[in-house]
Amino acid sequence: MSGQKRKRSVNLEDLKTFFKSDPIDHKKAWEDLRDRVLQIDRSIQAPIQTLAPSSLSLPEAEEIFSLTSITDVLWAEDSSIDIPVYLLEAIDRIVTITSPTHRSNKAYSRTVIDQIVISALYEENQSTLSVKEKEKSPSEPAKLELQHEVQFSKQVTLRGQPRMLNGFCDYTIFYEPRTQSALATNIIIVEAKKAYATDTCLGQLAAYMGVVHTSRKEENRENRVVYGVASDGLSFRFLRIDNESNITRSRLLEWHLDSAQIYSIFRQLIRLAALQSPSSSPIKDPGKRARVVASFGSPERVKHFLYDLNTLNLIEEDEETEDVSL
Repeated sequence: MSGQKRKRSVNLEDLKTFFKSDPIDHKKAWEDLRDRVLQIDRSIQAPIQTLAPSSLSLPEAEEIFSLTSITDVLWAEDSSIDIPVYLLEAIDRIVTITSPTHRSNKAYSRTVIDQIVISALYEENQSTLSVKEKEKSPSEPAKLELQHEVQFSKQVTLRGQPRMLNGFCDYTIFYEPRTQSALATNIIIVEAKKAYATDTCLGQLAAYMGVVHTSRKEENRENRVVYGVASDGLSFRFLRIDNESNITRSRLLEWHLDSAQIYSIFRQLIRLAALQSPSSSPIKDPGKRARVVASFGSPERVKHFLYDLNTLNLIEEDEETEDVSL
């Protein structure tokens, strides 16, 4: 198959201006004509090549978005939120009815991840309704949305060359309905892979997160923290980009060993998203913030996150204490 050639043309009237009169200096006239042709040629820019996020390694994504990888204790061992029985039963049913030879593809992974993400988001949104009733405030915290196959596109530079980064993320959680002007409202991005390939998408995931983080910087938003999750339905790795463009990774968590912690982290991240949305970003009064977050508490203990410190610091509180002022 023969390739297509780009056709270029010159405006004849424009060219005639060079021949209206006989030049005094033929060499100078020739140089002027040559320079004009070269100028026109340079003005016709070649289309920017597309860059697939899936082709990026984590170091390449960090280079593109000027991220600094740091070592930090991200999400300490915590499993204070109970996994709903219906979620465990749903995953057991999926495992039971799926042939072992088909548990290694991405479709199976997404089926499992669907259950976990939907359950965590549903439970937190239900808690949100309870908070609104207790606080009698319709704006705190925000109700979140789950979107699938959301397109991310941004012009970037890789190794000194302009590229158009373009791809579709498997899951995103927004704090307001998605519009073309609301890209920076993404809070949590989830990328699914086939079995035993969780860490192969870290560059891809970091690129999507980088697009959101950079968009927030360009919009001068105070909160630029973005969270990401890479998973094959069996193992999970959580990422965070903070306000200073530092990127941190959790250890690799296995569902069969760390299911309670994985589910707790999902719930906690969604909780953070609700509390740092534009409708409630942030709850300035510490006493009110404590009451709001306490409404999400577990029967065992109440914890809340000081997300505006860019770390997930856990603060223990006595459930029986009525005075929460600081």
